Amino acid sequence: MIEGQRFSQVYLNQGTQINDSERMRNRISAFHSDLRDDDRHKIVELIHIETGAKVPFMGTYFSLTRFVEKCPIRDLLDAITIIYRYFLAGGQTRRSQAWHAFVTRVFKEENLGYRLDEKGGVHFFIDEEFERNRSTLISLLAQQPSVLSAFEKAYNFLDRDPPDTANSIRAIFEAMEILYKHIINAQGKDRLNSVGVQKKLKPLLQEKYSDSEVVSTATDHLMDGLCDWLDAGHMYRHGQKTDEPQAPPLEYAVLYVSQGASYLRFLLPMA
Repeated sequence: MIEGQRFSQVYLNQGTQINDSERMRNRISAFHSDLRDDDRHKIVELIHIETGAKVPFMGTYFSLTRFVEKCPIRDLLDAITIIYRYFLAGGQTRRSQAWHAFVTRVFKEENLGYRLDEKGGVHFFIDEEFERNRSTLISLLAQQPSVLSAFEKAYNFLDRDPPDTANSIRAIFEAMEILYKHIINAQGKDRLNSVGVQKKLKPLLQEKYSDSEVVSTATDHLMDGLCDWLDAGHMYRHGQKTDEPQAPPLEYAVLYVSQGASYLRFLLPMA
């Protein structure tokens, strides 16, 4: 039993993530009920300038509550970032942190398909494990800027609306190829493919794990899996034999990027 949690968070089936929610809007609008008039006016001004949206004027004041409840979802998500930036720029660090934590919690509890980055920007959210792998590997790739750049692009392409799954696959493949070239000290026309894995990468791993036949053999099987991963990626990296190439479905791209991240993490100590 999970103690101290609200009923809806324990027993109600969240199901598929959603892109909008009346409850989410109600909760976010309530957060700013104690805003000072000066803060409210400046936030409204920023929303008008930065988004072109119009906060409704209710008799004698601009109503952020009404705006949050009724505006298009794009304007609400933009406003979330604008509000975070406003607090931070004004030296209201605790308020910006509280806002970030609150919106993050609301997105999670109301099962919204969004997440906030560290600077208050809103992105599409796949699932917690997907994001955890991303965050972990970003920190590990700090000493491999070229690999990191391609890796981050793979996730950024999935942040688009609609997700650019084909370019996401190309980017994670590129990240793997860059790392591969660093590991084997690539010369000339060395490219990441099944032949290269078998002839150049496998021997390095066999040498690394030469003191354990079990680990060495198991790693061989993992590298065979990497070869299959590469061949699967080639289906979308190169031209297809159709007039209108098919983009991979989102679930395929998520799996492919996730597996690529795992292979990157496994091979990174070799670089």
